[in-house]
Amino acid sequence: MTASCTSMYSAHVATQDGWRASLCRRGSHHGSAAGRMLPVLLLLALSVAACNPYMAAVSAVSATYGVATDVRPVDVQVSDDEIEAEIKAALLESPVAGTGSLTAYCRQGVVVLLGVVPPGSDAGHAAVELARHTSGVVRVETFFVSSRPSTEDDLELEAKVKAAFVEDPNLLARRVSGNVFGGHVVLVGVVDTEAQADEFVADARAVPGVMSVRSYIQLPQ
Repeated sequence: MTASCTSMYSAHVATQDGWRASLCRRGSHHGSAAGRMLPVLLLLALSVAACNPYMAAVSAVSATYGVATDVRPVDVQVSDDEIEAEIKAALLESPVAGTGSLTAYCRQGVVVLLGVVPPGSDAGHAAVELARHTSGVVRVETFFVSSRPSTEDDLELEAKVKAAFVEDPNLLARRVSGNVFGGHVVLVGVVDTEAQADEFVADARAVPGVMSVRSYIQLPQ
């Protein structure tokens, strides 16, 4: 990336962060804020088009689509993103071995910690304590496995599960994140109805190679 592109990218990130901070101060106006965000995203895409027109367009459309299709209010999305980022940073900075390899999600204040915690490791307990002491966290859930025989196989299975969601015309795949550990699928997200949550689980279970499915899918609060 050239110096000018780097500069534009930094401005893009700074503008997004500024919008998020501003939104937090205006929490009750999440509907109008979402509407104002759309032209801002398009303008940002144009500002970096000289560096990479394709990536600029994809970035703007992806961010706009994500906000528009998420069933959580925009201020809740922002709060969840901030909590998730804070916990991930704390896991990386923790002196306890193994916490940095764990994955964290936050949906409506509910944190889900995932990953490999070998027998005798303190990583799981340390991760839970870090999450519990993070401002805004309502509850902490965990899905830890003692080993992961093949990361490559898990990633391949994860791709198949996500493809199954995309191919289902009744679902918006972006609303649910899917991770695989040792053949076990973990789903995290927020959807409109119990029927949709059940369909995500059914689609994941139908993928060959899936050993089990753990769902942390929530309905809007």
